[in-house]
Amino acid sequence: MTREIHCLAAVMVLIFGGAIALVEGGPSYSAESAQIMVVTPSGRIASQAELEAAHQEWSRSGHAETYDAGMGANTTCAKCKSPMNWDPTKLVTAQEALDCGACKRIPGQTRPELETGVPISLEEWIGIPCRICHIPAGDSYYVEIAFWNQASGSYELISSPLELCAKCHEGQHGFEVVEEQTASIAHAGWSCTACHGPHGSTTACTDCHDPTVGVGAAEHARHPNVNCTACHDQGGLSVAFDGQAGSRHFGEYVTRRFAHTLTSWPSHDLGTDILCQRCHHPQGTQSAVVADEVACWACHADGAMWSWCKDFNRDPAPP
Repeated sequence: MTREIHCLAAVMVLIFGGAIALVEGGPSYSAESAQIMVVTPSGRIASQAELEAAHQEWSRSGHAETYDAGMGANTTCAKCKSPMNWDPTKLVTAQEALDCGACKRIPGQTRPELETGVPISLEEWIGIPCRICHIPAGDSYYVEIAFWNQASGSYELISSPLELCAKCHEGQHGFEVVEEQTASIAHAGWSCTACHGPHGSTTACTDCHDPTVGVGAAEHARHPNVNCTACHDQGGLSVAFDGQAGSRHFGEYVTRRFAHTLTSWPSHDLGTDILCQRCHHPQGTQSAVVADEVACWACHADGAMWSWCKDFNRDPAPP
């Protein structure tokens, strides 16, 4: 897909329905009453075959099921999870969402309604369809990427996939994926779509890296239930065992982030340097041992060693 986009026309129109109707019976803020800037790019329009292929990939991704049942809080969650449902005029509600005291959530229960929030029902929820990232063209879309900005009521032309993904995957509730990717040593300068499918399909480190070959093959074999990022994270995230049934990382040791609660989420700040101590014999009284067992024979089959383990500091000599 070419990235050169030239604006041929910018026409102010009122949208009342049709191919690019933005909200079908939406929440309090309705695009039906807003002036929408329609930008017409000069790029190619996707063929029916391309649309079908993109839809198949999208339907298997997290972008296909984004409904947030967070009661009044989903008014603000919609900013990323359903941009065309987001009400940018509700600044007080947005501030409430950032105020822990406004929620008063009881652990284990769903979030209560925000005082000024108007919940968006499942029937009204639009989600992340093609028209969030591609400008409509009749019954198809331009292949160049763009971003629907609900606050301005217009599309923004986007220069790269990283810029587009950063609209939502940047600094949101601790999920600082874009910042981590920018800092990554292993994947310096890479765009999101170098690993992830352009329409949201997931990927795994092993799609590109064979853990059974190379200098780390033996260690990989001894850590079958450890997510690659738990060892290769360079950002100092905590590591824990994910025992939550139904979780994408159930049964794995994986890095965690805080998003209302500590949540399993693979690091994107990666490198080849490994620090065994972060799971085995962590240093300091505030660090718990992450691994299920730490025993000499786990690393040394003969139960003995002639020299001190190179991965750990020797205890200081007694006075």
